[in-house]
Amino acid sequence: MAKDTLYLLAMSFDKEGQRRFCPDCAMMEGYLSAYPQLRDVLDIVRVDYPRPRPALVERLGEEHQNAPTLILAEAAPDAGPHGEIQSANGLSFLSDARPITRWLAAKYDLPAPL
Repeated sequence: MAKDTLYLLAMSFDKEGQRRFCPDCAMMEGYLSAYPQLRDVLDIVRVDYPRPRPALVERLGEEHQNAPTLILAEAAPDAGPHGEIQSANGLSFLSDARPITRWLAAKYDLPAPL
């Protein structure tokens, strides 16, 4: 069975000569730590900060390189209850930490964000 794929930035990267991190990716890392069973049901791919991000470009196209992004294993029939599911290249995806955690919470009966 195919798994949904979660793309995250590394927890530390250089930007303009300074060490940085992505707050949304850090939120996702925290969610994965709080609910480690997600690591078994998701494919997790870490991508480098600089664009282009080939792994995302290959699947969603140049205009969809945001991280975090969750690409769903199966196309969603609609945009979901909050209108957050997007489509590109025949794939359905979510591209922000809160929508991703809401979707995961609903699918796996976990707590959702406020």
